[in-house]
Formats: sequence, C-alpha cells, structure tokens
Amino acid sequence: MIKKYLVGGAVRDQIMGIRTNDFDYVVVGSSPDEMIKLGFKPIGRDFPVFLHPDSHEEYALARTEKKISKGYHGFEFYASPDVTLEEDLKRRDITMNAIAMDDSGQFIDPFKGIEDIDNKIIRHISDAFAEDPLRVIRVARFKARFPDFAIHEKTFQLLKKIVKNKEIQALSAERVLDEIRKSFSDKNIIMMLEVLDNCGALEIILPNSHFSEIQGAANLFFTSSQASELNTDDQIILLLLILYLGDNEIEKGAIVNAKKLKLPARSQHLINLVSQHFLQLIDIDKADKKTQFDFILKVDFFRRPELLFSSLLLTKYLLNIKKKSHDLDAFMEKLKVFENDLSMTKFKIDPMFKGRELGQEIQKKRFEIFQKLS
Repeated sequence: MIKKYLVGGAVRDQIMGIRTNDFDYVVVGSSPDEMIKLGFKPIGRDFPVFLHPDSHEEYALARTEKKISKGYHGFEFYASPDVTLEEDLKRRDITMNAIAMDDSGQFIDPFKGIEDIDNKIIRHISDAFAEDPLRVIRVARFKARFPDFAIHEKTFQLLKKIVKNKEIQALSAERVLDEIRKSFSDKNIIMMLEVLDNCGALEIILPNSHFSEIQGAANLFFTSSQASELNTDDQIILLLLILYLGDNEIEKGAIVNAKKLKLPARSQHLINLVSQHFLQLIDIDKADKKTQFDFILKVDFFRRPELLFSSLLLTKYLLNIKKKSHDLDAFMEKLKVFENDLSMTKFKIDPMFKGRELGQEIQKKRFEIFQKLS
C-alpha cells in the first residue's frame, strides 16, 4: 500500500470552502518501478508523475529540486523513496499551496499555510521562491483570484528581485499564456496585471502597453456580464487591443504581442483584422451598401463569417471601454440576416461562366441579396 497525500490547490480550496474537481496526490516512500507494478501509468517526462489506473488522478513521487540554470526549466529534480513529505512541500511556491492532507483527513502544514489563509496573506515559503520566474505570474494570479488577500511585503520584494535579475525573460510564451488564461477564468485579469505592473514584470511581458490609462475602464468591463459573451481567447485579444489602442500603436503593439504570446492562429488572424481595419469597423454601420459589401468581401466574410462577427463584437466592446459611442448592433443583425438569406438561396448561374468570371457573377448575385436588406 503506497503512502499518499492530497496536496496543493485541492487542500487549499477545501480549507477555504471552495469546491474543486482537481485532485493531485504526492506519494512518499515509493519508486517508479513500484508505481508501475501497481498499475499506475507514467506521464511525466521531467519527473515521475503517474495516472491512477481507475480514477486517472495524478500521483507524483515526492521530490526535491535544485536550481542549475536560468528560467522555468532550469531545475534538476530528485525523486527517491527517501524524500520526505515536508521536503516535497518546501519546494512549492506559497504557503497556502504547501498543505497536505492524509487519508484520515488530517492536515500536514509545516509552513503555516492554514494560518496565512486565515489571515488572508499570500506568502512565499523560502528564498528559493526567487529561483522560479513563473512564480511572479502565479502570485499575481492568486492575488487576482483572492482579491481580499494581501501579498506579504517580503514576497513582493522577491517578485521585484526576479524581475531585476531578468529571470522572468526566460519564461516561455506558453506558460505566460496559460497563466493569463487561468486569470481570465478567475474573472479578475486587471488585478493580475496591476500586480505585474507594480513589480515591473508587465513591461517585460507586454512592453509599451498603456495599462495605467485603461486600468479603471477595463476593470469595469472585464468584471461585467458582457465579458462572458466572449470566450477566453477573444477576451485576451480584446485586452491586447485596449492595451495598445493609442498613439497609432494598435498594430505595432497588439499584433506583435499576440505573436509574442503565441496565440492560436485564429486569434492572430482576428487581432490582425481588427487592428488593420479598426477605423472602417467603427463606421461600417454608417457606410453605403456598396462600401459595406466591398468591406465584407475584403475580410473574407463568405469563407469565414465568424471572424467578422467576432471582430465587430470586439470593436463594439473596445469602443464601450474607451467610452466612445458607436452602434454596431444593427449592422451585426443585418449580417446575420444576410448570412441566413445566403444559406437559403440557390444561385442560378449561366454555365457559360468559368473561372474568374464565375467568381464575379457569384459576387454580383450576393450583392443583389445584400442590397435588398433594410
């Protein structure tokens, strides 16, 4: 029988009365060979992590770590049956995440994480905290998730130390994007960015952004019910757009940082569309029908209509955040009717048309339908 403990977020959330479905376990006194013999499936490349044969929950062997080079991956891990539970907990980031619970429901709390939860404090465990640059973003995210908690003064100084030592520059785009996505799920991305800004990390992660200018208005939007109309990646796009909308930097800043964060291809396509056609999108509802039709043709509406709908919605919210009055709802409704009419229409086109002329005739028929819209 292996000796296992529930660890991390599941224990923290249980103490705080928060429901969770994410359960991770640490195993003490075992080895990879023993875990495999018990039917566990190995999944870890850098250190021994296994999936339970029935529940598929993660079980990791207790381990220690040693810093050997810069960056998030610059650690050497040691997993052995002689690694204790306390040694494993000590390598974690903050005290509230370094609490374990045994099978009988007893808490093992060597770093007073429960006390810090009671006192609403986000506190690092040891000075080794400064060795992992990802912890800057994680602490910022925990502050956003638990806004009534305070970051301990010494912990905040370590955040600044990581930034000053340029460790944070070694973070991969994938890890940064993953933490940003999680913060959107927590509904408080602006507070996360505020922490990053205060410790100097935001300028490295998203350089030259206008965060201080949009902070208040953006916070009102991203905590509103309107934000839920956008999926997480579209919220990230909107955030980049408002961070760089000003001084003609929308293309330079938003597009460059979308690439830097390695957003999915759809997101990069969408942010290009909004950035490059922003002035047309603002006034598209006031344009004549020929101009409107030429525009939707230019942005590939007939192959990817969802991109134009998304770009109009982003533009609408961007204007709301900037407190500028433009009504794009009517045009979006018109597009929906147009899309529906197209799907119901069977074009009768003379078979004499071929190649480029065929395409032109199809567009002519489409424009005829578009002209009939009120």
